Amino acid sequence: MLAIEKLADIKAVAQGGYPQAERCRISVGHPDSTTSNPDVGKVGVSCAQIPLLALEYEPPRIKSFKTVESSLRVDALASAGFKISGTKLASLISAGDVRVNWVPVLKNGVTLKSGDVVSVSGMGRLKIGEIVTTRKGKYAVELIQYL
Repeated sequence: MLAIEKLADIKAVAQGGYPQAERCRISVGHPDSTTSNPDVGKVGVSCAQIPLLALEYEPPRIKSFKTVESSLRVDALASAGFKISGTKLASLISAGDVRVNWVPVLKNGVTLKSGDVVSVSGMGRLKIGEIVTTRKGKYAVELIQYL
């Protein structure tokens, strides 16, 4: 979506159906012809409109835990969250397998903040929760892992 929005005279509308949907449909077109309710083209479809709140879905399973780290860098928090070494995480970062808020990270020094989502290919996603500074100047960070 970020890459598409940078293009001139292009609008994209994403429809996922429910919060935290892994996949969604994206309609791309000219801003004048793209609406917030795109049609489904020439595909035969049978459907009924229901209120979004009536949509039944299974909420994501999560596990929340806390860690105390000396830095809010992506390499420190992701290695703690995914329980892998900093060296292994550094190689994943250089390979382009680590993303923060769905944008690939290419350096270890990216600082994270509350609400950021870190994803590592093949390992899952991790959301940064509450961050509290300790008396010794370290950071107590809540990590929420999507199972």
